[in-house]
Amino acid sequence: MCDFLKKLEDVINQRIVEKNPESYTYKLYNSGLHNVARKVGEEAVELAVAAIAESRERVTAEAADLVYHMLVLLRARELTLDDVCRELAKRMK
Repeated sequence: MCDFLKKLEDVINQRIVEKNPESYTYKLYNSGLHNVARKVGEEAVELAVAAIAESRERVTAEAADLVYHMLVLLRARELTLDDVCRELAKRMK
């Protein structure tokens, strides 16, 4: 599973480097950290609401949206999934 997330992180990075104005990823990233952070918050709320009141499929879709937007946010802060994994590993000690 982590291999897929790393691949997704690579695709996000590629879209940002390409600077394609048609790319949702690039447009979001280029809109600035505040907008990326706001989108992460929106997706987190949507996931929480779905968890309470919607189907498993909807929860899965909202969780996927949150993970994607979180990866864009990490990139905007010059962080990576590896940084997050290291932090989680420290907490397991």
